[in-house]
Amino acid sequence: MVKQVRSAFVSFRSRYGAAVALKLQQSEKPTEWITEQAPEPNDVYWPFFHSSFLKTWISKVVVIVTCILLTALFLIPVVIAQSLANLTKLEAWFPFLETILAKTGISQLVTGYLPNLILHSCVKLMPPVMQFLSSIQGHISYSEIQRSACNKVLWFIIWNIFFANVLSGSALNQLSVLLDLKNIPARLAVAVPAQASFFVAYVVTSGWTSISSELVRVFQLICSLLRKGCCCCASAPDEIEAPYIAYHWEIPRMLLLGLLGITYFFLAPLILPFLLVYFLLAYIIFKNQFIHVYAPKFESAGKFWPIVHNSMIFSLVLMHAIALGIFTVKKVPSASSIIVPLPILTLLFHEYCRKCFLPNFTAYSAKTLITKDREDAHDPEMPKFFSQLVIAYKDPALSPVPFSNFDGQIASYFFDDHTTPLLYPRLDPSEV
Repeated sequence: MVKQVRSAFVSFRSRYGAAVALKLQQSEKPTEWITEQAPEPNDVYWPFFHSSFLKTWISKVVVIVTCILLTALFLIPVVIAQSLANLTKLEAWFPFLETILAKTGISQLVTGYLPNLILHSCVKLMPPVMQFLSSIQGHISYSEIQRSACNKVLWFIIWNIFFANVLSGSALNQLSVLLDLKNIPARLAVAVPAQASFFVAYVVTSGWTSISSELVRVFQLICSLLRKGCCCCASAPDEIEAPYIAYHWEIPRMLLLGLLGITYFFLAPLILPFLLVYFLLAYIIFKNQFIHVYAPKFESAGKFWPIVHNSMIFSLVLMHAIALGIFTVKKVPSASSIIVPLPILTLLFHEYCRKCFLPNFTAYSAKTLITKDREDAHDPEMPKFFSQLVIAYKDPALSPVPFSNFDGQIASYFFDDHTTPLLYPRLDPSEV
């Protein structure tokens, strides 16, 4: 049964007309008629397509509160991992382990590899959770869900992997570390170098292992074999969906390792060769995956780059704060005075980039739209495009159910202009 909803896709004869309608307020009440730029037909997330303004706003508030609670609860595995990394504290808490931990091999395994393994295993659970939270936040496209989840995962792991580990290893029990803002650089100057060996091991455990598993893809192979074994008959080749890269996990993981490299390159230069190997492997492996394995699910149009830019600016400012704290603790006023202008210049550069380049990621210029409209005016394929645009945005629930005929070909119950999707090859009924 078809149900009418208070939402619709509106098409225009020109790009410029669509851009003007998008920017104008359509009603006297701002929340009565809200316009958004329509995503690509295969990028539409239908569950929240007809969501009201109030429902979307409540969903965002609930998701924000849930993310804060998850971030707070994740401190439990962080404390466990840090307690394993501190052998003296572990022996004080569990005296019966003293004889076992006295063995060199076991102590190195417990303090070096096990904490990173526990932390990495817990962090792996977060990207699907954050993607689910982003999906109920009110976004109408998969690309928006991926960007929102990418932001959530990034700041989640920056806090719980970097800051929580640093503070739990030195000042977790001192609540004043977050309340005394003036002494934060000095506290970080003492706490961050103390965790250098932990993060070097984390790069090897998490970085090298994850990038190697990306090439082998054992888990995906097992899932594929199980799926084929559980099905009654083998799926046709056209029904197999190519995998796509999980931007909401791969981008935050690389940015976290980039943050570790920026903040530790002058504290523990030993981390740089491990990071160099990781990024070289990542370049080679992901280049192969993009060419031979992954298929794009949507066109991101470069909108993930502002996330990368903001993370790099944050990493630089954090590095400047740590360096300022170190020079202050070591009582080197001349070096401290040289460091002070650097974060100011970095923030000024960030503001310059926001003013000059960020608008290009949110909207097209009027000149570009008018130029493309003039080119389309002489394109003989445009009438066909407009006729197909009418049926392009269609709820998958209204699409015909595909099935296999006796010849093993993929067929459909209906073959007409109102049921055939725009982005899939159209079959001739005489060929079925």
